[in-house]
Amino acid sequence: MLLRKEGSGVIAIPQPSHAWLSGQMARAWGNEYFAALVPHEEVCLAAEQHDIGWQSWEETPALDAETGLPQEFRKVPPDVHVTLWRDGVRRARTIGRYTALLVSLHADTIYARYFDFAKASPENARAVRAFLDEQHLLQARLAASLRADPETGREAAPEAIRRNQLLIAALDWISLAICGGVKREIRIPDVPAEGDRKIDLSLRPRDETRALIFDELILDPWPFRESSFTVRAEGKRLYGSFSTQKDLQRALDDAEPVLVTALLHRA
Repeated sequence: MLLRKEGSGVIAIPQPSHAWLSGQMARAWGNEYFAALVPHEEVCLAAEQHDIGWQSWEETPALDAETGLPQEFRKVPPDVHVTLWRDGVRRARTIGRYTALLVSLHADTIYARYFDFAKASPENARAVRAFLDEQHLLQARLAASLRADPETGREAAPEAIRRNQLLIAALDWISLAICGGVKREIRIPDVPAEGDRKIDLSLRPRDETRALIFDELILDPWPFRESSFTVRAEGKRLYGSFSTQKDLQRALDDAEPVLVTALLHRA
């Protein structure tokens, strides 16, 4: 769950909805400076489904006792987090090998970015290492299978897979920023451009005024086909805080659905 503070309450955005926004951007990706996604459908689907493992958790999110709100995804305990990611990869395998490979590789990205082995308890560190070792074996099997297939061999070259892993990471980063609300410039690093180049993108508000749950943002350099387009995710508006899991679930079930929308512009 992502929590976006708006007015006197928050908008709770489930992880799969944030991933849907990533998928919208993936389908618009590519111009003379940023190569199109290859294989297009598989990469777009991976962007859209990279948080598929959170589906069941988001149906009944845990109560954060400190805030009285749904637990944000960065505060989910490592043992639960590992279980969610393992389930996500398992579900992605029912879709296809390439999509499952990218979802598994995105777990590598997430743990490299957010998990600090030095500060983790020994139990949590062991659980994450075991999960990553398991995923690395799976990634090797999936990649070997794809390379041996005449239909997918070229798309599964190591450099192509690495490029798509970085693209999913960039789309995830941009989507998280949009869902949370962009109040100042944000840098998105290591984004694959044309050829072998990797560059940083800048995401910033278009001006000082921000309408409620509708943002106009500048992304530069511009990686999409059209000169501007709109993306959205859906959340639920919550007011106040909650003392029990039952109260939180009742509030989520009854909450007003809200579209969080951003109009993206070329600089």
